[in-house]
Formats: sequence, C-alpha cells, structure tokens
Amino acid sequence: MDIYEHLRTNCDKLLEAYHANLQDVEKLQETLINDILPSVTDELELAPDATDWAKEWLLDTASMFRIARRNKFIKSFTMEAIRKNLIWRLQNLWAPSPPVPMPNVHCLPPEVVDPFGRPIIIIETVPMTLEPEVVKIGILQFFETLRQHLAERFHQCKQGDTPPLQCMVLVDLRALSFQRSAIDIVSWAVREVIPRYPGMLAGVFMLNYSWTHSSLWSIVKRILPESALSRVFFPSQKEVIGYFSSSRLPQDYGGDLPPLAQLYDPLLPSDRDDASITSETTYTTDIPQTTVVEESTSPSLPWISPTSLLNPFFGYPVSTTPDRRLPSLQHGRRRKRDLFKTLALLFWSRWHSYIILTCCISVLCLLLRKHLRPSIPRLLQVIKDVRKAIGR
Repeated sequence: MDIYEHLRTNCDKLLEAYHANLQDVEKLQETLINDILPSVTDELELAPDATDWAKEWLLDTASMFRIARRNKFIKSFTMEAIRKNLIWRLQNLWAPSPPVPMPNVHCLPPEVVDPFGRPIIIIETVPMTLEPEVVKIGILQFFETLRQHLAERFHQCKQGDTPPLQCMVLVDLRALSFQRSAIDIVSWAVREVIPRYPGMLAGVFMLNYSWTHSSLWSIVKRILPESALSRVFFPSQKEVIGYFSSSRLPQDYGGDLPPLAQLYDPLLPSDRDDASITSETTYTTDIPQTTVVEESTSPSLPWISPTSLLNPFFGYPVSTTPDRRLPSLQHGRRRKRDLFKTLALLFWSRWHSYIILTCCISVLCLLLRKHLRPSIPRLLQVIKDVRKAIGR
C-alpha cells in the first residue's frame, strides 16, 4: 500500500469514528466542565484566570475526541486521561510565557492543505544554539500553538464540512545536529510531549533521510508505540510531490509556491509578521539560528512548579528574576527538605485514593469489632448451653 492509500485509509477511519462518537464526546465535555474542572480547581487552588484557561482546553472538541479515541471511547478511561492531562498542562503550560521564536518551524497558509484538507507543517532541523531548557519551552509552545490552530480551524468549519482533526508534518533532516543535547531533547519530546497531544499528527514525512541518521532513528523508534511508527514515512522527493502535488509545496521542496520565508505563517502572532521583533521580547529570528540579543532585557519566566518538566532542578523550588533568563534554585542549594516535600506530594498524588480507601476500611473494621465484641461471650455461652442440651 502506497503512502496516499495508507493515509486515506487512516483518514476514513478517523472521520468514521468522529461522526459516530461526536455526541458522546460533547456530553463528556459537559461532565468535564461541570465535575472535573471544579475538582481540579479546588485541588490545585487555581485562580480564576487559570480556571478559564483550563476550560478553554476542555471546550476543544477536537482534542477531547482525540483523547477519547486513544482510550477506545471508554468513558472512565477517557475522563481519567483528560484529568491527568489537564493537571500536566497546568503544571507545565500555565502561565503562558513569552514566545520563544522558532524560525525553523513553518505552517503553510490556511488555503494550502494536504489532499485530505489538513494543515501542513514544515520543520527544518538546525544546530541548537539556545540552552536546552529554552528549547524545551519552545517545543511546548509550538505544540500548544498548533493545537489552538487546529481548534480554530475546527470551529470555523461550516456544518457538513470535514473538520481538520489532524495535521501533516514534514521534517527536513538535511542539517540535523548530532549534538548530545539535541538527541536528548528529541527523546524528551517524543517521550514527554507528543503523548500529551495524542493523534494530532496524521503523518510525519522524514525528508533527506540517509544512513547517517539511522542511529538517531533507532533511538526514537524504541520510544514510539507501534501506532505512531506506522505514521512515520521516509519518502523520496518524487513520492512527496506525488502525495502533496507541486501546487501545495514551497519552492524549497520542489513545489510551485513561493519560498518558505515569503509565505504567510498562521502560527506566528499577528504582531510578528515578516519576522519583525516584538516589543515584548528581545529575541531575533534570523534563519537558520535563533539567538538572544539582550539577556538583561529578556522577560523572566513565570513561576515554575518543582515537578514541572521545564524545571532544570526537578524536585526543588526555583525562582526567576528579571536579570536571569533561566531559573535558579530558590534557596541557593538543593535542600533535602524540599526534595522530601516533592516526593511526598508525588506519593500522595499517586496513591491518595488507595490510602483513603484503606483508612475507611480500617475504621469500618474497628467499628464492627467494637460493636460485636460484647456479643461474643454471650454467643459462646449459647453454644455451650446447646452442647449440654444435646449431651443430655
């Protein structure tokens, strides 16, 4: 089966599942907003703006559908998965930080889509020049921005139109860096980020792949599940044009569209058109590298949870100041009490339901034992009397 037929079959199955389960997903959203969101708000003591931000995600029907599909539309499994994902989002994405520019990531204009109406993303690999923590923030922001873009396209669909539930990704490996930090970040993204956005990528085309990339692919291949591996392709230039057609590709990749640098990118903020520098950040967007112009004026990061994936000192509280672009230890050192507190919170988060259930059962057993203890001697006396009566 060629690439086109494979992706068409997957798309047909996806749309069939969408139309068959849409009403159930919408009912599930009502339950999530009325029950799960208030519970998480109380548990994490969220401020009103954080609650509104969380609600916006729960109202994203496409995202809820993709998570439900991953859990085979079993309501209990889906609700638990969404709850865990919501807590992860609040710990790792809230509050939104100033955007990290990624000039090597492009989304083609809204009118340029794949044969099945899905947005097209092109990622050019470049040498990593920023600190790994900053790159991780940029990756998280990219996936979240892409989700929001799909949600916006979903809500803009007219009744009867096919909604874009996924997107297509082209990864250009021509300038792939084999730095150890770059490999670690790729592994981190595959292991920690992509599973938080299940089913969002319909297919990934690896362009300019050669034997020199086999070692990195062998690492990624061990991390990806079988379902994800089936959506990764290594097409030739002819196969890429055969699937998309030249009218849907920029000149950089053998198409008829203008070069990537001249195409409108809907993922970029409106105030950063033409790669201009915003008044809020001091990053530059020169291709192919991303650098920081003035460290002293870079916006500070928001408060980061000790258990956040963006925390370079996982388990310990960190603080940010205007004169430091990266977080630092809040108390200047790794204190054992902070680590113990984090471990205790993680233990409670994982096992609190079992602990509460065990305590309730123990209390119930104690009450029953206390209630039955006075009647045991009487019961024994009755048994003795019965035995004596039988002996006579």
